[in-house]
Amino acid sequence: MDRLFQWYKYLKYILIPIIILKYFHDGDVPNAHPLIILEYALLFGVSFLLIILQDFFAIRKKTKFLLRLIILIILLFLAITAIVYQAIMSIIFSILLLGVLGTVLYLYRNDEGEQ
Repeated sequence: MDRLFQWYKYLKYILIPIIILKYFHDGDVPNAHPLIILEYALLFGVSFLLIILQDFFAIRKKTKFLLRLIILIILLFLAITAIVYQAIMSIIFSILLLGVLGTVLYLYRNDEGEQ
């Protein structure tokens, strides 16, 4: 049973990049601007890097905070680009994630300050 759990533990590192690459490679993105696709690729890449670093290495709290701050900046640029190109779903997605990630960073900083 323990060996079966180990197999599922690393499955996300294989499936997530395959799904993302398949989605962008097949051309299933109609009427998408290359800049928005690039920003989504940056967002997924930095998020995936954060996942890998957290799972395999003992990274410091400052490194986690800086990576989350980079993700927040990418989301801000994504929201601005989506507004310029009038991509409604990207606007909704980026604003929701901006709110969630901003709240997470705020709570993280408050929790760090109390300790």
